[in-house]
Amino acid sequence: MSAADQLLAQYEGQIVPRSFNAGFVTLSYVVSFIGAASTLELINRRTSRSGLFNHLILLSASVTMGGIAIWCMHFIGNRAIDLGNGQAALQIVYSSSFTAISFFLPILVLLTAFLAVGTNNKVSWWRIVVGGALAGGAICGMHYLGNASIDNYVCSYNIANVVGAAVIAVAASIVSLALFFVFRAAWTASWWKRGLCAIVLAGAVSGMHWCAAIGTQYRLVRLSSGGNQLSRNITVIVVICLSVTAALTMAATAIYTNHIMRRYADKAQHVVLAAAVFDQTGCILVNPDGLLPSERITDTYIEKTPSDHFSIAHPLFHWMFRASRNWGGMSGVISNMTNHFTQLRKGRRDGKVRLIDDNGQLVANYDIIFRELFCIAASNLADRMKGRVADMGILWDEILPTGASLSRRQQLQSESSAHIASEGHGPSPGPDSDVLAEKGEGWRARHQEYGRGSLMFLVRRLENARDVEKLQAAGFRFAEVNQVSGIIGSSMQIKTRNLSQKLNNMATYAEGNTMMEPGVHLSFFGLKARVGSQGFDVLVRRGARNLLPSMQMPLDHLESWQMDFVRQIDRLNVPAVCQRLDAMKKLSPREMLFASQMYDTIEALRAWVDDPIFDEAVLTSKVVQVPSTCTLITLKMVIPIHVNVQSPKCEFVPLSFFKVHQLVYRDSPHHTAFSQSVHRDITPVLNAMVTAPPSSPHRRKPSFLHFKKSSQSTTSTYPVDADGNPIPTEFGRRASAGSAHSSSTIKLWNGPGSEMPTSDAGSDRITNLRAETPHPSNNLGGIMISQEIKVDVREANEASDVGRRFSMHPRTASSPQPAQTGRKTPGDVITAVSSGHKKAAASKSGFEMTSMSDGRDEFHSGQTTGSAMVESGRAGEASTFVDELFAYRGALLYYSYRPRNLPGSQGAAVPPPTFGADGSFSLPKFPGVKSREEQIAELKKSTRNNEEYDILVIGAGATGAGVALDAATRGLKVAMVERDDFSSGTSSKSTKLVHGGVRYLEKAVWNLDYNQYMLVREALKERKYFLQTAPHLSSWLPIMVPLDKWWKIPYYWAGCKAYDFLAGSEGIESSYFLTRSKAIDAFPMLKQTDLVGATVYYDGAHNDSRMNVSLAMTAAIYGSTVVNHAEVTSLLKDADGKLCGATIKDRIPEFNGQSTEDFQVKAKCIINCTGPFSDAVRKMDDQDCMEIVAPASGVHVILPGYFSPAKMGMIDPSTSDGRVIFFLPWQGNTIAGTTDEPAVVTPNPLPDEKSIQWILSEVSNYLSPDIKIRRGDVLAAWSGLRPLVKDPKAKNTESLVRNHLIDVSDSGLITCAGGKWTTYRQMAEECVDEAVKQFKLTTKPFPNAPHVSGSDAVDDGAFLDGSCQTHNVRLVGAHGFSRTLFINVVQHFGVETDVAKHLTESYGDRAWRFPARGERISALYPYVDGEIRYAVRHEYAQTAVDVLARRTRLSFLNAQAALDALPKIIDVMSEELKWSSSRQEREWKDTVTFLQSMGLPEPMLTATRKDVEQRKLDFTNSLEWQMYSRHDKPAAIEQ
Repeated sequence: MSAADQLLAQYEGQIVPRSFNAGFVTLSYVVSFIGAASTLELINRRTSRSGLFNHLILLSASVTMGGIAIWCMHFIGNRAIDLGNGQAALQIVYSSSFTAISFFLPILVLLTAFLAVGTNNKVSWWRIVVGGALAGGAICGMHYLGNASIDNYVCSYNIANVVGAAVIAVAASIVSLALFFVFRAAWTASWWKRGLCAIVLAGAVSGMHWCAAIGTQYRLVRLSSGGNQLSRNITVIVVICLSVTAALTMAATAIYTNHIMRRYADKAQHVVLAAAVFDQTGCILVNPDGLLPSERITDTYIEKTPSDHFSIAHPLFHWMFRASRNWGGMSGVISNMTNHFTQLRKGRRDGKVRLIDDNGQLVANYDIIFRELFCIAASNLADRMKGRVADMGILWDEILPTGASLSRRQQLQSESSAHIASEGHGPSPGPDSDVLAEKGEGWRARHQEYGRGSLMFLVRRLENARDVEKLQAAGFRFAEVNQVSGIIGSSMQIKTRNLSQKLNNMATYAEGNTMMEPGVHLSFFGLKARVGSQGFDVLVRRGARNLLPSMQMPLDHLESWQMDFVRQIDRLNVPAVCQRLDAMKKLSPREMLFASQMYDTIEALRAWVDDPIFDEAVLTSKVVQVPSTCTLITLKMVIPIHVNVQSPKCEFVPLSFFKVHQLVYRDSPHHTAFSQSVHRDITPVLNAMVTAPPSSPHRRKPSFLHFKKSSQSTTSTYPVDADGNPIPTEFGRRASAGSAHSSSTIKLWNGPGSEMPTSDAGSDRITNLRAETPHPSNNLGGIMISQEIKVDVREANEASDVGRRFSMHPRTASSPQPAQTGRKTPGDVITAVSSGHKKAAASKSGFEMTSMSDGRDEFHSGQTTGSAMVESGRAGEASTFVDELFAYRGALLYYSYRPRNLPGSQGAAVPPPTFGADGSFSLPKFPGVKSREEQIAELKKSTRNNEEYDILVIGAGATGAGVALDAATRGLKVAMVERDDFSSGTSSKSTKLVHGGVRYLEKAVWNLDYNQYMLVREALKERKYFLQTAPHLSSWLPIMVPLDKWWKIPYYWAGCKAYDFLAGSEGIESSYFLTRSKAIDAFPMLKQTDLVGATVYYDGAHNDSRMNVSLAMTAAIYGSTVVNHAEVTSLLKDADGKLCGATIKDRIPEFNGQSTEDFQVKAKCIINCTGPFSDAVRKMDDQDCMEIVAPASGVHVILPGYFSPAKMGMIDPSTSDGRVIFFLPWQGNTIAGTTDEPAVVTPNPLPDEKSIQWILSEVSNYLSPDIKIRRGDVLAAWSGLRPLVKDPKAKNTESLVRNHLIDVSDSGLITCAGGKWTTYRQMAEECVDEAVKQFKLTTKPFPNAPHVSGSDAVDDGAFLDGSCQTHNVRLVGAHGFSRTLFINVVQHFGVETDVAKHLTESYGDRAWRFPARGERISALYPYVDGEIRYAVRHEYAQTAVDVLARRTRLSFLNAQAALDALPKIIDVMSEELKWSSSRQEREWKDTVTFLQSMGLPEPMLTATRKDVEQRKLDFTNSLEWQMYSRHDKPAAIEQ
């Protein structure tokens, strides 16, 4: 018996034992995974139920799933089953018919399953369940059908395994499809997530198979023949072939996807046009990878001039913008463009159109070719989307920057290894002529911005489901914007924040419903000169760039009487209009209603714009019509370029682009005119093709439109008009540097030279063209003609009529005359040329021309219109309401750039006095203040009925004086008392800076501290108000930051630029970087070692105590009761425990040795503004109150002025111990400081020697080694107490308030502490606001405000309506101040120049009074004794210290000089105040004691008046001589 017979006898009808081959088991899962992954990849690309592409995708997915993932896996899995210990005769044999059926049946079932799943972007769970069940059924069905194809065995199954296998197949299929479609719907189906789904789906197939295989037993029927083994191998081979095919398909798909992504990344460096199509729900059209359909227009826009940047202000973009609204009228032209494009000259290697000729210059008609490229890109987009160009949508009104800028090193590498081809870059094969041309050797190519692209969008909104289905059938999907914005942004490298919001704006824009409602509107027409280029920007609504900020009035139209009413308020600014409307009396009822409507509309528009600049707009009575049957009443203004409009609802767009917006509204009649202009301008170029003659490789080929005069032929190869005249097509070839025109401007003259290289061939083109013209030439010169020119020819007797409409300019004697052959003489004909603009006549600009010759290309040029006309609308373009507003009142709005207003740089509001006709000189008559005795009497009146004060302010420092002024200008009754003198404490001992705090900004950034950031923002705003209200006491100061490391340059430069940016309109000059040599030139005292450069930023400086005194005096003029040297000894409370007043003691009688009695002052509200002494006053109210002041001392020293430049300060941002130190010019000397140490509150703290030495040491580190700063160089030194505060109500009582604190006690005491000089006004405003709120005080208008300027004609610009107006209220002396006022003082009084400058910069226009008279009180400084008398009579000076420290600054500038001047001061004050000898002695002692706190050397503290007057001060033998001596001489010589 043979072996086969034995096996048959042994196993026939029996269960044959089995085993599994692990390798084939693994292979079966891999095959299943390949099929599943291929299936999901294909399903991911299916976008619709319809369309051949989607049908192929569906069929392919069914094949890969049924034929590979299931069928192939099944047979590979069965190949893993070894029966009968691997005996060949016992292995499985398949029936070919059943095997074929098992292949196709699951494919059909899966086709049904995938149809059930659908293509919805949103997850449909019932579809997933049905599809998953069908897919699981297909898996199970194929398995058991495949087992049925076994020819030599009968299979028996375990029911549990059958059920388990079915459950596994169905459940895993549902889970896999659910995960896949959830990821797909959310657009997060990245490759690894699709792979995860494929693993689960492959698990469904393999899991089902092996679960069923384990429960399957094989009962032998017959043995396999020898050929069966071959059959088994063939099955495996077929399976492997199918699997490899699927794997290759996946690899090809991955490669293709990667190629697409790389193409999009490459496009990001170019000028690209994309389609943004939205459905009814706002979903955006993308391809299956989440990318927008896009087409490259060109590699880059080649700039013609340094200011020629492709943006929404560019005429080319305007043309594209209008073209996208006229696709229907351009369809024929676009087809011609395509044909023309194929004939243009191409590069030899890349086949791209050449846009740069052999000379490195732009090809002729570059602008027209650029327009063609745009139209062809739109046409290609339409082809990709299976649609028409007419349905591509409209161009969005923004250009998004894309791509990444290259480093300078990459740029150099790019220049050396790449060339600029027709539209971009490509590999450089060799230095032939084409390569040289395409490398961009010309100026234009070298000045491009490397690695930057521009992305434009054609936006469209689909109105019906049929269009949506059509695009989905073409292979596109619609996705929610927020789901794909990240994919779009990263793939196209869009450098725009919040791209999702931009795309949503596009969806809204595509609706095209942004039109004004019919009726009457009040609008705001704000223009702003564009910095760095010509033209204007206009303020528009954010998100609706075709609309001005406006508010509708409840009127359908304006009647004639209403227009007359508007004319009554013509040319008034917004506050004046509101005031006039509110004050109008004796109006008829209808006029009162109209005035009320206008007032309410202005207020509504003011609130909507939400920016202070709105108040500066001026109402114009010119009423204009907007296309949507709207009537506009307009508020107009030219916004200064340094003003940063921060309205959240507005933005700026180029005025020229805004005008284009007005031409493209739906059903606009301008569409037809544009289509005609397209045919007129472009068609001749499309028909003007000239075939270039063959040339040798060594010969340059001419440009395709390079018209060259030929000696062999006279045949014209250029386009001609209907009369046979040549049509020039050299558009923009030699544009001037400032030109923004392209094909709409024909320049028939050789413009002025520029930086751009020229070639003889290029310069001869127009000349050669004219030489071929059969008409006689004319040598009268050329004229720039913009599109259509209207010529008005009249006889000489009609000249008078012409003169009424045109400005005629007489011909000069040198004007050339044309030859007259049978024509009238120039005297017989007057020819006037108008630009075609409706307002041309109003501009008072005209042309004079002689009669035209037959040569149509030669004209006599006359006076041109201004550049503003070019901006508002190029001549010949359609006129809109924009032009009417722009050119209203017979002249164009004119704006000339000027630097931002330096405080005091503008002319004085009050001109200086002059000599009258009778030769007399009348000094200004300024309002005075009440005497101190009168002020004390006013205080005592408060105890009478109805005489109490609204507010009593304790403390007359910066905050207290600011509160008094704020409250007084709000119409409140205010009193302010001060124990010592105005600015006697911290307010006079500052660093003299008015600054936002650049070091606070650094902390805000690094610590992410929002409070620090807001502190800087608030301080910068207040800095502007500070400098505006007191220009005579403040000025801008550049401050240098020396840098000793290269890495610090970008760090500090970026920090200073951020400081500038935060300042916005509150800034003045931008920070800048200085090289090492420039830094030394600006600050010669700098140490040159390790210096690599410096950054310079701007802050303010001021005269602090003079500022404080001016605040107090201004408050007094506005009605405040102001008393210094009046101490609060106790607070008064009523029966309810609420504060109702204070007990005051006048200290001056005590100084005179007299007794004094306390008196009471009644007030509704008491405000504590005593700085470091705030807790002492708070304890008068509540002995148990928690202290809020944490005083810190700051020491400053004064050095001679030669240590620093007169107009440049310095800051060391990082001293040896991490602090900051300033080194600043001030009042002719140099101030250095400060320190920051905990301190104890005392009236006049002494500067400690350790702090002084630290300052000198730190400053020395930055100065040249040959400059020695010695202790003896210190002229004065002082210590000021900074009142840092902590909130008593805060849980963490240790934390200090960084800015300021306003605290209200239970009894009603308001305490305002903290802050700094820069923010004094804001602190005062908040404090008064709190007082008004807490005590229900009634503010009221100030109808009879005093004329602080001394002139009735001057208005502060502050409308005292009961609200805070201190940001507009100028202080005493500011109105008549100018930087040249000192010249008038010198000429009238004959004083020295330095004295006059000091007086005007300390007193402003009050220098005309007593300060200008007298003699110097110190030989070293420009102070005169007239200032002492003025201080006593007009500024409440009561002690010598008041004069030395606060009215003049002598004690702060030089303590020893102050001691020298003390006798003179005491004498003058004694004469003025009738001091006794005992009072004089007291003044001497008190003043010398005070001077100790100002750094007066110790030996001088015992000096007597006699010693000073007789110059007997000598301490050369003392121990302190070496410390304080300012000489290098030995003591013996000095003696």
